[in-house]
Amino acid sequence: MEEESWIKQYWRPAMAYQYLAVCLFDFIIAPLMTMAYFKWSGGVYVPWVPLTLRESGFYHMSMAAIIGVSAWTRGKEKITKVETSNTTTENK
Repeated sequence: MEEESWIKQYWRPAMAYQYLAVCLFDFIIAPLMTMAYFKWSGGVYVPWVPLTLRESGFYHMSMAAIIGVSAWTRGKEKITKVETSNTTTENK
């Protein structure tokens, strides 16, 4: 059986890590930095508005679809691989 290329093998975890990084920045890091900036500068506080929630959160909906469908297809691939290995073992 042919080995998968590294991009085909690791694109799913890379997408999940990228989504995690974006969410951490948009919902934790940027609001904390905004609060710290206005506290130290002495200006009037303007709350952080998450960038990914613009356009009705389309970014989160699309990432949920990408990660969800890829996890589902990866599960199907693993099930097929196990079933194939079981049938070849039974035939021997």
